[in-house]
Amino acid sequence: MGKFQLTRLQWFNLILLVMLVSIAGISGYRGLIAHFLNVRDSSSTARPESSIHRLHNAALDLEKPALYNVVFFLSKDCPLCNNYKPLLDTLHAIYGQDPRFLLVGLRTDVSVASDSSYFLPVEYTAGKDVAYIARIYGAKVTPEVFVIDSNNRVLYSGAIDNWAYDTGKKRTNATENYLKDVLFAIKRGQKLPYTQTRAVGCFIE
Repeated sequence: MGKFQLTRLQWFNLILLVMLVSIAGISGYRGLIAHFLNVRDSSSTARPESSIHRLHNAALDLEKPALYNVVFFLSKDCPLCNNYKPLLDTLHAIYGQDPRFLLVGLRTDVSVASDSSYFLPVEYTAGKDVAYIARIYGAKVTPEVFVIDSNNRVLYSGAIDNWAYDTGKKRTNATENYLKDVLFAIKRGQKLPYTQTRAVGCFIE
């Protein structure tokens, strides 16, 4: 059998084919993530601020879609998140029984597979895709929260409260309860006291 050889043009075509297959694979993989989260990549939209979409209610197997999704970026590896667990339990006790609200945790820690309901009953792991998913939401740290309505509008984004006011700096007690006040106002059809605050916590890598 003769020696197998490729011309320069054939090598060029082979390399180009490998690159195209690789790109298509990455795009398809991200497309599945985007489909599950019902989001659009901000780079492909005319208005990046409108690219954040709520979790797809059908994917959560709900009989009735929630009017408001409260989406948390959380990590058990983040001490600040762990300190918020009692408050999350309280919020779920108040709003978890209200069909208008759905509290969802997007976990960035890898241990979520064996501990999937540490913070909230409904949790998903972002795992190695956290950078991509966080970029879609615009999340920078854990904990960070987004309140999104059924029209995919972000009503509030940012901190849960002002207990942590800077990196490594905390008050004895929170003096502004951003999320609680926002949810309280939504429940009563009142004007929201906050629409955006700066979240402080563990950086999402």
